[in-house]
Amino acid sequence: MVEIIMVCVILALLLSAVLVRLTSLQGRNFDTVVDQTGDLLMMYALRSEHARQPVGLFIDESRSSIRLMRRETSEDAEDGSLWKSDPTVREVRLPDFMSIYDLEVFIDGDQADLTQWPLSTMPGEDRPSVELILHHEEREVRLNLSPTSLSPLRIEEGRESVPARESEDLDTTGRWQEEW
Repeated sequence: MVEIIMVCVILALLLSAVLVRLTSLQGRNFDTVVDQTGDLLMMYALRSEHARQPVGLFIDESRSSIRLMRRETSEDAEDGSLWKSDPTVREVRLPDFMSIYDLEVFIDGDQADLTQWPLSTMPGEDRPSVELILHHEEREVRLNLSPTSLSPLRIEEGRESVPARESEDLDTTGRWQEEW
């Protein structure tokens, strides 16, 4: 009887260790998806500033992914569709434990559905404020891309990531008078 109890205790310990590994693996995969989504937003910001054709963000329900799209000219579109996936930017595939319903999109503060039509930005025009919210279990991560920044700000559980550079008005600080 003691041997059976010992075997059950050892199996319970092994099972708890495996469960901890699996849940931490999902957490790491979620962090990876958040990082990849931030990179995709950064590429969207760069392309909206420097590309010659319109760019857009699109959520593909069938592939459970987020894509960067670009609009082809009517002569370049051989199959009739004007919006194509950007071949130089990899799509962000959501892991199996997430669905597109774990992703919320806000454009200039209003909730948006990017599954039917991409969020498009014309070159040389002002870009809207984009906020993506990713959910997994009890975690919520917000990626805010302001109209003037080139990289999103990550906010998780009330903590903001440190921006790469702080903006400073050189005229009000008197720095314009300094010799370079």
